[in-house]
Amino acid sequence: MAEQVDVVIVGSGFGGSITAFRLAELYRAAGADPRGIVVLERGRRYKHTDFRQSMDIDHLSDVYNLIQGNGAQVVTANAVGGGSNLYLAASLRAPTETFERRDRRPGDGPERRMWPAELSRRSLDRYYRRAELGLRVNRPTWAQVSKSGGLWAATLRAAGHTCDRVPLAISPRRCVNAKWCHTGCIFGAKNSLITNYLPSAERLGVQVRPNLRVDSVRQSSARPYRYLVSAAAMDNEGPNPTRQPSGSTVELECKVLVLSAGAMGNPSILMRSRNDLPALSDQVGKNLGVNGDHIAAIEYDPNRVHQVLGLPPYRHFFQGRPITTMSYDWWVGRRNHRFDGTRFNLQEIFLSSLTNFLYDDGRAPEGDPSWWGLQKKQAIANWANRIELLAMVEDTHDGQFYGVPPQGGGAVKPNSGPVEVGLFNYGLSEQSLAVRESANAAMQRIAETRGLGRFMKLTETQGAYASHPLGGCRMAGSADLGAVDHSGAVFGYEGLYCIDSSIVPTSLGVNPSLTIAAVSERCAELLTGRAGDLGLPARPARFRPAIPSEIVGDRVVPRHRGS
Repeated sequence: MAEQVDVVIVGSGFGGSITAFRLAELYRAAGADPRGIVVLERGRRYKHTDFRQSMDIDHLSDVYNLIQGNGAQVVTANAVGGGSNLYLAASLRAPTETFERRDRRPGDGPERRMWPAELSRRSLDRYYRRAELGLRVNRPTWAQVSKSGGLWAATLRAAGHTCDRVPLAISPRRCVNAKWCHTGCIFGAKNSLITNYLPSAERLGVQVRPNLRVDSVRQSSARPYRYLVSAAAMDNEGPNPTRQPSGSTVELECKVLVLSAGAMGNPSILMRSRNDLPALSDQVGKNLGVNGDHIAAIEYDPNRVHQVLGLPPYRHFFQGRPITTMSYDWWVGRRNHRFDGTRFNLQEIFLSSLTNFLYDDGRAPEGDPSWWGLQKKQAIANWANRIELLAMVEDTHDGQFYGVPPQGGGAVKPNSGPVEVGLFNYGLSEQSLAVRESANAAMQRIAETRGLGRFMKLTETQGAYASHPLGGCRMAGSADLGAVDHSGAVFGYEGLYCIDSSIVPTSLGVNPSLTIAAVSERCAELLTGRAGDLGLPARPARFRPAIPSEIVGDRVVPRHRGS
């Protein structure tokens, strides 16, 4: 018999954690018990001290999924707290122009504004501010900028461009500049969701249940309950986890169901459930995007860095914070719709120590395979002289799921390792290709300014490469154009919501986490406003959202010399 609860939230990333906390606040304010709110997470729970500063395959298999689709590689997270455990904490508001875009890929419906009319930069600003407070976002001083970020700023200046510091959800007090956020922060300095929204929700009474992968959803006839959720228990614990279903399943019955499993999770859950949810929009599983992610690198000549920029010879790729500076010069001043689909921003970034093998060697002869040979050895030997760049371009959402596995997420997991096979096609549109080439040209011109360095394309992975998947259940004004409305409510099904990255309809031009958080804050506010109509406690008239507490927990505290 199914366990009956008020709310089931599938996934504990930005959408799931924020929704859980805001609903828990509502329950407390209304004098109800938040234990009726249950968060299901397919990954295991980690403390900061459980993460490792290591790229060994076992740890990567624990926290990452690398999904190889047809035309794109997508990196996702696998832990309580979702992608916030692994993100690099850059927290920027998307530009005004993002929300006004009218460009789209061929065949994607009539000419229109791609975001619902209810959402704009102005309407989201108060939710951006709410998320910034919850995530403790701050802008670093120039003294806190990493050496690689400072070098990027100096290079831009030499090339005639501007640069600014990137706001970060990182504690200046706890950060030790280890530049190792990408497998979890052992120092508890990164303000991931396990330090704020999620533990604050748990303190109020929300139940978080790890190691449960939701496979399907069907409707319930036992009102006031609306949905039955089936989940498989995952073997994620112990010294030799299979990271596969253990064979046992659980079923929960709920009044409200919030899907927050992300762009690679929500579409597959709904597609697998279509026989039981026949009125779903045919847009479910379509319009998958990668946030315009486009990676490249610069290998600097240390002598030219000193001669041209007046800086000490650079060999500090691996020190500092992973993101600190970026330029908006290919965006600012281009407000007219004729620029839609051509804008981009350029950000200095540290992805991981593995990616140094993925770039072209940057040496003649051009076009030769660069996995081997003298040129590749020379490039790798100069790894410490590099910076990596993330261009975030205005591309179109070019992906579509063509199927889903009978069980599980949106990909086939053949073994206990991190690699999965995604059942989606991703063919870059002409616009998506052209704007990436424009970004390449800009980065190459800057890199070669006065002989400072050599430009290195990401050539060893074909198609799109992204850690910021978006869409697949995009929001729109009607079911013929999207899967959900502006509040995240699934068209045709009362009490069923998607609240996370899967509803974002376009690339953003900036790192997406803060916009996902702001959109989730807005959706959660609208959900709590309707709570009484859905069989949940009604929101009191004087209810006001609070800032989640900062709850860091166990962490590594470095011992300083002399202490």
